[in-house]
Amino acid sequence: MPSPDEYRILVSAGTNYDPATHMPVRVNSAKPLHLSGPGGDVWLNVRIKNYRGPDEHPELGETPDPESSPYFETEPHKTNDDTYGIGAWFKPKAPDSESGKAAEDEKGISGTDLQWGNDFDEPLRDRLPPGFGAALRIVKWWIDPGLEGDPYADKPYLYGPALSSFNRVYAALGEPERSKGDDDDDDDNDEDNDNERKDKKKMSDKSERSENQKKDYTQPPVRDDCGLWFDEGGDAGGREWRESIGAPGEDTDATSGDANGNGKARMKWALGADAKNKWVWKYGQGYGLDFYNGYLDFADLTLRLPGFHLPLLRYYASDKAEKTALRYVLRHRGTGQVYLVVVFRLVRSVKPAEGGDDDKEDEDEDEDEDEDEDEEPAEDVDDDKIIEEARRKLSSQDINTDDVD
Repeated sequence: MPSPDEYRILVSAGTNYDPATHMPVRVNSAKPLHLSGPGGDVWLNVRIKNYRGPDEHPELGETPDPESSPYFETEPHKTNDDTYGIGAWFKPKAPDSESGKAAEDEKGISGTDLQWGNDFDEPLRDRLPPGFGAALRIVKWWIDPGLEGDPYADKPYLYGPALSSFNRVYAALGEPERSKGDDDDDDDNDEDNDNERKDKKKMSDKSERSENQKKDYTQPPVRDDCGLWFDEGGDAGGREWRESIGAPGEDTDATSGDANGNGKARMKWALGADAKNKWVWKYGQGYGLDFYNGYLDFADLTLRLPGFHLPLLRYYASDKAEKTALRYVLRHRGTGQVYLVVVFRLVRSVKPAEGGDDDKEDEDEDEDEDEDEDEEPAEDVDDDKIIEEARRKLSSQDINTDDVD
């Protein structure tokens, strides 16, 4: 079996599927990559813990990417032991009416239609390892219940609503809207408020509105050390709007009662059809989207789920490993409009010398050994045992396992 040390991970991104239009991504960089496409603008940061990337970026003429990011030392990533994260600032653009792809809602993209997930151009069914069915059940039950798709199709895919798939969602809608009733209240409360206080309030409101008009709330918030950074929730306008449609804000710690920055309450709320109908990703506004977990370890190329560990290279011959890419896509369910594509690709950095018979024989022996190793687990894997082990591990973490089937 080839060693993970023999591979490097290249990350690229674009606003469509064509790899020729993609740009290389500086992993763990504090500077977001800005992408602009027909569907809108995206600012992107990709973080990978213990990153093993290319020795240099020939396209960028820069030094190797950092092995990690301060992102992983902050909460909740430190406690979660997250291994990678994809952070994006998304500013959707209204479609061109002449393109024939006008959205159903003229104000934006519905919560039902904006999807996030993985897809592939070629079948994977002949490469799916033993126990994959159980692993998928764990993912859909414990990680993303909104996930749907067909991994056995000619073009495999697994998508979920972005609203329930991203760990954090931040809405930047600017200054909260003041209703006419608020102005009327100011006029009718002369008996309760003296003129001086009213005048001060009006001056303060006017000054605040003036400052808000100067500030562009759609620009991404960036931290100097790790790039895009936002909590669950939104600015003043975003929080007010979320509350108006019943979308939960930040989760609170059960012990301290303090906000912990997670979006688990919103993710659960977003699984309902009514919630997705109420939520609209408004054109021209800014949204922070952060996706992260510790289930895919890029250091040793292993999938780690409760009760299930899978060394990925064990089930991919070296040639297939380089041809197989993990692709994350932000897209419109109804129109097929693609907003963001992020591709993780394996590249072998240690290759045998070309033209030698000894090398060829070594390659053949390695492939035979790989095939032998591939056959062994098939008899031993028991999906029910994998699920039961997942139940046991998660029960020890006080996580409800009643929905596992």
